Amino acid sequence: MRKRFIARPTNFVLGIKVEPRDVAEIVIDRVVDYCENNSGDIFVCQLIHSPDQLDVFIDNYLTEEELRELVKEIDKSEKFWDEVEEAYEELWRMWITIKVAGFLSEEVYLPIYSIIDNLNLGNDCKAKRLEAYEEVLDNLGDEVQRALQRKKPLSKNDLAFWFTKLGNIAFRLKNNDYFNQVNYYLSYYDVLNNDEKLKVLEYLLKYIHNVVYHAISDELYKLYYENVG
Repeated sequence: MRKRFIARPTNFVLGIKVEPRDVAEIVIDRVVDYCENNSGDIFVCQLIHSPDQLDVFIDNYLTEEELRELVKEIDKSEKFWDEVEEAYEELWRMWITIKVAGFLSEEVYLPIYSIIDNLNLGNDCKAKRLEAYEEVLDNLGDEVQRALQRKKPLSKNDLAFWFTKLGNIAFRLKNNDYFNQVNYYLSYYDVLNNDEKLKVLEYLLKYIHNVVYHAISDELYKLYYENVG
């Protein structure tokens, strides 16, 4: 079934010479739009649209006119299709990497609000937990920094260890959904190549420093002044 998408003018229909990467970019843009806005589990959607299935689903993401032009280019040279597949795979793997990095970063950030918003915790207890959480983040950050310097990514089990420590502080072993979700994201991290894993770790480290630390610092500041006020 053809997916619904906005078919903006492309090189296909503008009479401009089409390069294989142009085709790949058109398709990946429309696949991303579909998976982000019309699908359930985005990783399942990504797998359905994996590069080895490109010839199966590409008809759903090109207009009839675009398909005719693609066939013309392939008829001129079989290498054209090989290069489309190669470019699509590069873009698809980049997309997977970005999504894994984003989801793992959220799983570092969101648990702090299980501490902050916990009505059963007093301010002193919240402050102690946030400080303990921050200490684990320091250690995780050090591990990630070493991995980046050595250009040797942390393994799935390495990251699971640190996420478990963070989850134990935030949830006190009472949130299996968190651990299940983290393990699910880590299963996709595990299939990335080393360079892609390093990109995930680099993003995660920046996110910890630029977002999570600031959120913890702001909350500790508020808790301190509430206590002394």
